Amino acid sequence: MKQIALLIVLGLFATSIPAFSQKFPEFAKDKILKDGDILIKEGIYKNKDDKNYPKKIKADYITMAVKENRNNTESRIITIPILRIHSLNKDPKEPVFLLNGGPGGSNIYNFGIWLIDQHDIVMVGYRGADGSTKLNSKAFGEAMVADTNTFSVEHCRKAGSVLKKELERFTNEGIDLNSYNIIEVIDDIENARIKLGYNKVNLCAYSYGTRLGYIYGMRYPTSINWSFLALVNPPGHFCYNPDVEDNILKEYGELWKKDTSNLKRSADIILTIKKVFTSMPVKWKKITIDPGKIRLMMFTFLYSTDGTAQIFDAFISAENGDYSGLACLVMMYDMLPEMGQVWGDLIMKGATADYVINKNYTTGTDSKENLLGAPHSKLFAMIKFSGYQIDLIPEKYRKLDTSYVNTVLINGNLDVSTPLTNARELLPYLPNGKLIIISDCSHMDLRLKQPEVFIAFVKEYILTGQVKDGDFKHIPVNLGKPQKSLQKMGKSFYTLKRLGLLKIAARMAG
Repeated sequence: MKQIALLIVLGLFATSIPAFSQKFPEFAKDKILKDGDILIKEGIYKNKDDKNYPKKIKADYITMAVKENRNNTESRIITIPILRIHSLNKDPKEPVFLLNGGPGGSNIYNFGIWLIDQHDIVMVGYRGADGSTKLNSKAFGEAMVADTNTFSVEHCRKAGSVLKKELERFTNEGIDLNSYNIIEVIDDIENARIKLGYNKVNLCAYSYGTRLGYIYGMRYPTSINWSFLALVNPPGHFCYNPDVEDNILKEYGELWKKDTSNLKRSADIILTIKKVFTSMPVKWKKITIDPGKIRLMMFTFLYSTDGTAQIFDAFISAENGDYSGLACLVMMYDMLPEMGQVWGDLIMKGATADYVINKNYTTGTDSKENLLGAPHSKLFAMIKFSGYQIDLIPEKYRKLDTSYVNTVLINGNLDVSTPLTNARELLPYLPNGKLIIISDCSHMDLRLKQPEVFIAFVKEYILTGQVKDGDFKHIPVNLGKPQKSLQKMGKSFYTLKRLGLLKIAARMAG
């Protein structure tokens, strides 16, 4: 069972980042909280990730009170958690503030401990996903998987109706929804810097966290020493461009052709994918083969080059009559409500930053060539159908502008989640910035394929500001037959599903 749960985690990496479970201190129930009130509890961080560091490390578990809406003098107070892991150095350099991916997930998480040699590590909880107010919506998660024609206009309309009810529920509970935006998150981080007594901080950000890091630099440039932004998401890119995504898939197709052993399985993998999408059956056993669900899970598996190999293998199998691999993707998608995604947080952070009123999100994010497209962007169509009044963050933070913060960007050329085009678009606005491109690398590969080199690179930059990327090696993509096929997983999942155990496995993973 644990192995199955692990496989689900790997497949749904984007929606199952584990939150740290340590209990944070609570204010007395009769205390009238003020903005900036803080509780600090000394404790221990249990290191389970790196044998080169102590198993128990001194840490502070902190609860900070902040205004829900800093623009409203009558705003209620909410609380957010902060985890500070103390450096092993008695005289540490500037701390490292970690900014995790998302939105819709926690910023208090089990992270590689390798930065504590010279720095404190600080994780400030993301309001809406962490702290006293969590925008959980199981009803919306269930609406996402309810139909068998996922991401059709009809499905988006139905899900939008559910979303409307959920957003109204949050409002009726006294939550100021539009305050759950990236500007308030950044101000929470700045509040934490001040309250913890730090002059300058270093930023170490990933994916969604890079949006926070970049805008933090625009908003509070004197608070930052060095800024490391990996897997870059600048303003405007919570909604994906289907042409960019399809071009990355085509780039994989060209890499496929360079290996003659691949050609024995499919002369043209892109053509294979097109053919399968136009001829797939309605069902595999009792599983409805839903192209929308398949595309979204394709997108998720393309987060790694190994996952891409699994996807290609599944389509080749389907071309030869075995659709169990594609059915596996459908079953994985249907487990999304069990995976711990904080849907309200995801919706509000994305919408308040990047929603465009007049944009066509129902068909305008579809692929014109029946490849991958931008299935995640259908969330914006659901927002539109909800009719909820979205208050956008200030315009200057919704577009690119110059930041003079010392910044390193690092990105893979095969990244579907944060495409390389994003980083290239941002770089001209960073006079003190540098872009490092890792070839044949996707979203998850950056930290997984060359971990020692990656760690050494980040540690050196955060400590000295020096960019030493010469040790990164070109590791060619291996798109050959994967060790763990989606077909085998699909058959195992189907057995668990028939036994009523599949959702239990998903909950274990989430």
